[in-house]
Amino acid sequence: MSRVTPRPGVPSVDLPEGVSADDEGAAKPASKGRGSGFGSAGTRSASQASAAKSAAQDLVASFSPDAAVCFTDGACKGNPGPAGAGAVLKLPGGEHHERYRALGKATNNVGELTGVLLALELLDEAGFPATAQAEILSDSQYANGVLTKGWKANVNQELIATIKARLKLRKARMHWIAGHVGVPENERADALANLGVAESSRR
Repeated sequence: MSRVTPRPGVPSVDLPEGVSADDEGAAKPASKGRGSGFGSAGTRSASQASAAKSAAQDLVASFSPDAAVCFTDGACKGNPGPAGAGAVLKLPGGEHHERYRALGKATNNVGELTGVLLALELLDEAGFPATAQAEILSDSQYANGVLTKGWKANVNQELIATIKARLKLRKARMHWIAGHVGVPENERADALANLGVAESSRR
């Protein structure tokens, strides 16, 4: 067992062997091997960035032409600090919708989760059928883990429960893609999230 105290004010937790925790206490399986192989945003080599972009493009190309595709992102200045979330929705006919939200003082993980929530809101408002396939792409391992992989979170539980409940109302799949590798819609979601950061900074 390993003992983790993720943040001040959050109780320590005992994690079984083979499980680690992120900075907000989400318990997750320990990495086996080398992860995605794409490195981290800001430190990727040119070859890693190219491979990450190709993987993201291949993933999107694999989706049905009848699917809605959502790109989501979150951002904050400091962690926690002024935060925002953004989402871009591409409908099968080519129509685009987008949104950002200022979150005040929050963590990056709250921003990432809220980006997924914004995507679900856009799908509802666009009238996209709940029975039609929606593909939601996030560059957050945390968001994907706590929403679809059974990672246990000590914080953000209400937000996570809200998003999970809304995901269950739709034929939706979550996917992870590497961020900041030149995928236009992912870059736009990041820009929208940073509009939220800017607005939060003015509050």
